[in-house]
Amino acid sequence: MSARNLIVGIDFNRSQPQICYYEKENENTVIAPMKVGNDQVSFEDIFDELDQLESEADAEAAKKKEKMNRLIGNASETFRRALATLGLDDPERQISGIVITVPKLRTEEVELIRGIYRSLGLDKIRAHLQDYKESFYYHTLYRDKDIWNRDVGFFRFQGRKITFSYLEGNSKTRPMTFRYVDGAGLELEGEKETWDEQFCTLIESSLGRSVFSSVIVTGDTYDQSWAKRSTAQLLKNGRRAFIQDNLYAKGACCAAREKAVEKKLGNYLYLGEDLVCTNIGMEMIIQGKETYYPLLPAGVNWYEAHKTFECILTGDRPELKFLLSGLRDKKQRLSVIPLPGLDLKSRPEGTMRLGIRLAYKNAGCCVVDVEDLGFGELYPSTGEKWRGELSC
Repeated sequence: MSARNLIVGIDFNRSQPQICYYEKENENTVIAPMKVGNDQVSFEDIFDELDQLESEADAEAAKKKEKMNRLIGNASETFRRALATLGLDDPERQISGIVITVPKLRTEEVELIRGIYRSLGLDKIRAHLQDYKESFYYHTLYRDKDIWNRDVGFFRFQGRKITFSYLEGNSKTRPMTFRYVDGAGLELEGEKETWDEQFCTLIESSLGRSVFSSVIVTGDTYDQSWAKRSTAQLLKNGRRAFIQDNLYAKGACCAAREKAVEKKLGNYLYLGEDLVCTNIGMEMIIQGKETYYPLLPAGVNWYEAHKTFECILTGDRPELKFLLSGLRDKKQRLSVIPLPGLDLKSRPEGTMRLGIRLAYKNAGCCVVDVEDLGFGELYPSTGEKWRGELSC
């Protein structure tokens, strides 16, 4: 079997999943039907189980872990079927980059998707995840620059519901930053003959106060057969307008190209809701000299930020001190994680060895897990564990 240099984006949702692939040799992006034979690949059962897991927030950790592992196994088989629609029977060998995108990343979804990647043999260098908003960002910036040299508007039709948002760029920063801004929306009323006027009103209120270089419209409800005046309104003031199907799958595919292969957006930074805006570090003695030791940097998404390390606790207080500083202001503040019950006098100085893991549960909260590792055979581990949180 020959290896294929394929880049894949998957819109992972309950009702209308999509898969998109890009072949570098042909420089061609294609949306493929997610069917095996005549059967549509469905993720609905997976989301039902995810919702159930999320509702069991207070359940015993071991039981939740068992349920999650079982769900990862079932979901991995479903994803294998989805990738088989592209002729991929060995993802580990055939995929050079993949991004799964979801409407909004929950902690359970992050754990599930990471588990799926592990099951498929896809490492962190080429396998990533993101929400719909970040997929819109990558979809936009992988187009010609004149489309996004000013703000980019986005109207999304879901049945009778229209939502408006836009991608706002700030060229005064280095790197240039972008953020996704939610705007107003409306529920279409009455017959289709009246929808054009209603949409025109939303366009005027949404686009009238800023300068937009382009506007993207997506959703099956939008149809130029009824949207005659509103289509002209979209093009007003020199704006370019695009009707875009399968936007999120294509945006995920663009992100996979960027993160795993091309890396051409180094001068731009997306300031999304999942972005960590705090640097975390500690003062440590390294080679006899006290110095600042960085642990987790700002500027990455929370689900990609984690660190495991060991240290020797010194001093006379059972606590860990972390130094936190903002992405922009750089001002440091001290945050202390107490270790109640830890008897520092039970061992000689320099033998209190701790294992520490930092992992975010969302962009504003980093969980700190600490374990007494002991110090060789002379001072075995007590098995004690502690957990604290850093507000970031």
